[in-house]
Amino acid sequence: QADRSVLGASRAACVRAMESGEQATSSRTLASPGGGVEGEIALEQPPAKRARVEEVEEAEASAAQEAAAAEAASEAKAFEGVRKNRVACLGRLVRLAQRIERVWDAEDGVLRLALLEVFRDCLLSLRGHKDKDCAALAGLGEKMKSLDMDLRHFLTMALPIERQHTRGLRDDEFLVTRPDDLAVPGGAPAAAAAASAFAAAGGPAAAANAEEGGAVGAEGEDGRPRMPLVLVLDNLRSAFNVGAIFRTSECLRVRKIYLCGYTATPEDTKGQTSRASMGADGFVPWEHRPKTLPVLQELREAGMQVVALETVKDAVSLHRHAFPASPGVALLLGNERHGLEADLLAACSTVVRIPCHGVKNSLNVGIASAICSYEIARQWSLGEGLAAAG
Repeated sequence: QADRSVLGASRAACVRAMESGEQATSSRTLASPGGGVEGEIALEQPPAKRARVEEVEEAEASAAQEAAAAEAASEAKAFEGVRKNRVACLGRLVRLAQRIERVWDAEDGVLRLALLEVFRDCLLSLRGHKDKDCAALAGLGEKMKSLDMDLRHFLTMALPIERQHTRGLRDDEFLVTRPDDLAVPGGAPAAAAAASAFAAAGGPAAAANAEEGGAVGAEGEDGRPRMPLVLVLDNLRSAFNVGAIFRTSECLRVRKIYLCGYTATPEDTKGQTSRASMGADGFVPWEHRPKTLPVLQELREAGMQVVALETVKDAVSLHRHAFPASPGVALLLGNERHGLEADLLAACSTVVRIPCHGVKNSLNVGIASAICSYEIARQWSLGEGLAAAG
């Protein structure tokens, strides 16, 4: 009887709130004398209030659609203005693909779908283009029968466009031809010296990570500690560059490599990455991720200092930056042609550069990765242990 009285009073209060136009709470749960749940009364918003909320939501959705349509129309017009010029046409397609990648995870997906439709129409418009390479790209548009695809599928589709755009680059010619000895260093003294150097560089944090299993592999399968350095590769287009980075990483016993976006992995590109690495990919832990930014956030939360290697204004000289050995460093490397996007640079603790004193202001990404990795090893005093192990 007491519960019924409480229930009646609650209903009366609800009616009074509705009549006065006040916003009611979403729900109220009544407890029985024994502590259990007697029932739940839903107190909905007044009709007028609910109508206003719906009007605001509809207005926001309409504004998002109009903005997406306007941007899509602008992209289509810009492409039409350069379609006949091979270089400008390919450059516009590459920039459009990059824009689509940046907005891929937007909540409503309206802008992504609008830009994907423009991207497809641009490709299809290349049928009969005077340049045979551009004309061949129309086949990509024909394959986009549905715009419902995942990010990696889209990036894989966009990769041939970037390759055509940067076809003149010969970034694989730097590879040395002498095969390396990938055998695990033999002899207890050599292995012990290298292990001692890595353990000293990793400090207490590395030891703790090794005991707990380490999210990024602080210890190798052979029980020897790994260098507390993680490499993050953002949309590297060349399997040869990725293979070269694997070779350097194996020499230094780098902890892990994250291959992000359309970066070639040892499992694809018909084995080019594995061949370029001379099989070193089998000795370095690696993982593919569709997006780079979440990886950087995870590494920062794990306490690692995230450092970008890029030739931007205010970048610090590689040799003037002190890389912390504990808990370690994550080194971010960008696309050979376009470098790193602003949002990725903003997610880094600092940006370093390799001093260049000639006409060119940058190095091949594979070479740059090796220079930076060995500078970090030098700062962490790993040279003696590595020499003994080698």
